[in-house]
Amino acid sequence: MINKSISYRLSIFVSFAVIIVFIAFIAVSYVFDKQLLKENIESQAIVESSKIIMQVQKQVVSTREIAGNISEQILYYGLHNDVDLFINSIIAKYPFINAIHINIDSTVPNQNYHNFVSAREKDSITFRKGNKPFYHCAFEKESIHQVIMQEKPGWTKPFRCPETDVVIVSYVSPIEINDESNVLKRRGEVICELSLLELNKLINATEIGDVKDSYAFLASEQGDYITHPNKEWILNRNLYTLSDRVYDKEKVDVKEILSNQLTGITTAFSDLLDYQKTWVYYTTVKETGWLLVFVLPYSELFQPLYVMLLQLLFFSVIGILVIYFIITYITGKLVEPLSTVTTQLKRFSNLSGQTTINTLNEVKLISESLDYLKNWYDSYRISQSQEKKRSARQIQDLEQASEIQQSLIKTDYSSFSEKHNVDLFALYKPARIVSGDLFDYFFIDDENMIFTIGDVSGKGVPAAIFMSIAQTIIKSSTTVKRARNIVKKASGEIYTNNQHQFFLTLFVGVLNVKTGLLNYSNAAHTATLIVKQDGQITELNHSHGLPLGLYPDKEYTDRKIQISKGDKIILYSDGITEQLNEKNAQLGLDGLKKIIWEATSTTPNELVKEIEQKLEDYKGEQKQNDDITLFIIQY
Repeated sequence: MINKSISYRLSIFVSFAVIIVFIAFIAVSYVFDKQLLKENIESQAIVESSKIIMQVQKQVVSTREIAGNISEQILYYGLHNDVDLFINSIIAKYPFINAIHINIDSTVPNQNYHNFVSAREKDSITFRKGNKPFYHCAFEKESIHQVIMQEKPGWTKPFRCPETDVVIVSYVSPIEINDESNVLKRRGEVICELSLLELNKLINATEIGDVKDSYAFLASEQGDYITHPNKEWILNRNLYTLSDRVYDKEKVDVKEILSNQLTGITTAFSDLLDYQKTWVYYTTVKETGWLLVFVLPYSELFQPLYVMLLQLLFFSVIGILVIYFIITYITGKLVEPLSTVTTQLKRFSNLSGQTTINTLNEVKLISESLDYLKNWYDSYRISQSQEKKRSARQIQDLEQASEIQQSLIKTDYSSFSEKHNVDLFALYKPARIVSGDLFDYFFIDDENMIFTIGDVSGKGVPAAIFMSIAQTIIKSSTTVKRARNIVKKASGEIYTNNQHQFFLTLFVGVLNVKTGLLNYSNAAHTATLIVKQDGQITELNHSHGLPLGLYPDKEYTDRKIQISKGDKIILYSDGITEQLNEKNAQLGLDGLKKIIWEATSTTPNELVKEIEQKLEDYKGEQKQNDDITLFIIQY
């Protein structure tokens, strides 16, 4: 490619750019149209589900109201021997009612009969009466008894009636009358059987858009299929017991969906469609807790999108070929003068004794033809140029090291303060490009926050590298909540990895943010200051051991102090107290305490900035000779 002519390469590059634009356009169109198609299908599913849910609720509410009305009026019709006309007319009016059972206690007076049943049998309605309960279906007695035991109206679980091969759910409504004390007492019950046959027909006839293999079904609160295109699966399959091939049970929590009556979209592999990948929309019937599920195969769902994509690809290929030939012609005309010049240069180079150049690249041909002009450059200037490059690389390496070190320092204090019961802020100013100071803060559990500050002996890159190693070791040593154990473990690890005899002064604090109890250990670091709300300053100036990294098994002690709400914990490195002014006088601990005492700031952020400004004023034109770290925590 490099040895080809400019016109050829330009044609290829422009064509390649056009191809990328076409691909990007097709990809964006595909994603946008796919999302649009999904939203359209989802909207249709919501509309269809609303229609079905309205029908379900209509039948469910009607069944419940019918049972309630009968329980209020049945004693009247029983007294006048018109029960058969009453309940037969109801079953004839409502095709989704499969049967009505009426059981009146034998203690109720003025009733010739206490038990009635009106039920559909094929194309007719049969009525029976007597003084023993009638059960239209074999499994009905047990289901009804479970609801009666609850002592309130309610629905039975769906069950299949063997006599009619119809899936049924029954609503039980109590018959209540006032006793001698004018207290309502239960004296029987009315049971209305709701046939799910009509619902199954309605749901099976539902289609979403032009997706032919789509289907829908209802599942009970227990996960049992109560309607389905495959009748053999009704009450014989359960959402909980479906194989892992159908849906990912780690991503789809059926129990949560049913118990919380959720609505949503997921992906499954329908066993009815030979485990094709399908788009699934589910929603809940609030009245009964049943789950309505729509299933659409991906192959049909996105078929229009695939056809459109193929059309776009076809026309894109045609367009790219046309553009390529047009660009090739135009670029050939544009670079024709340059080609003439390069031809003359090639002849000149061959005549001047240079090696024959076998390339069609005009730029390369000019470059190689003029190479001999570079031979007169003075070797000293070349050497100087190389030296400058090396110096630039060293500076760049140091700057990158500084950036890496800064990335290890936490600076997003606001998000930390919002989540926890503390406010904090810090100042971190290396004396050179990189620093040997360290500080860190983090929670080891919900209650205990660990914070550290340290100072590595020495300065520059070696100290910065040692600081990074030490910071990692200290953080890995915080598996315990006792400060002295953290320091001891970290010291042993640092000693093992300390090949250059560095040492580290360190202060470790473990603060319980709920109780305010601070457990701390100071390994030869500067004294930590506790500033009370009234301005009183307490020095934690007791040292609990030598600097880390000097001995392998050095023991350390620690202490505890109670921190009150509003108290500030001020940690700093000796770069602050040892800062010189223009008269070469150190600020000292007393100078720092004076700055803190006179400060008007209330938050760690404001106090850090105020101390920094006072330190700058004190320093004047004097240089910063040591790394400066200031870390303030307000409880």
